[in-house]
Amino acid sequence: MACSKYELGYEDNRFEIVVSQRFHCPICFLVLKDPVMCKNEHYYCSSCMKKHLEKSSSCPTCLEHLSVDTLKPASRIVKDYISELNIHCDFHPRGCLEMVQVENLKRHVASCGFTPVQCSNDGCNVLVNVRDKLHHETEVCDFRKLKCHDCGQLKNEVKELKDKMLVRQDQIKNEMKSMKEAVKSEVKGEMDKMKKEMKIGIKRMK
Repeated sequence: MACSKYELGYEDNRFEIVVSQRFHCPICFLVLKDPVMCKNEHYYCSSCMKKHLEKSSSCPTCLEHLSVDTLKPASRIVKDYISELNIHCDFHPRGCLEMVQVENLKRHVASCGFTPVQCSNDGCNVLVNVRDKLHHETEVCDFRKLKCHDCGQLKNEVKELKDKMLVRQDQIKNEMKSMKEAVKSEVKGEMDKMKKEMKIGIKRMK
């Protein structure tokens, strides 16, 4: 297939009927899209021919001199035939089952519910159909923002737990302080007792 940097013709398998090779572009070999022609009525996709003329100045079929300025719109009968063909939507691979006439394709695609869009939730890069975007973002996405139905009650419970924790911390501090003072007092008593016993022992030795 030709390079995909520009618009190619329509794939054959998108059409309801088999399209004659007479309506295929000799450059991309697909069904003509926005057809143009040379003076000898050789037809090409508009994008294909403009790309071709970037490197050449002749018609690929008859080799007559050709430029963007001398290109002509396809004959009315050719344009009418193609525009009335029934074709699958661009997003048929994504699930769209609509089949419209080529002349209505752009209008349909512009509003098609199967148009791919990126999830807007932070951290999610998933492409979803535009019609499924809201459901994905609010119900399915791993990065969705969860709704809180009892936020007020939860906030009160958290505050209550926090207050209880602060009270308990104060109690622990007071208990630690009391224990420290008790130990200090007990150690002091033992030290005083030992000093007293030492003095008595020294006196007896004399």
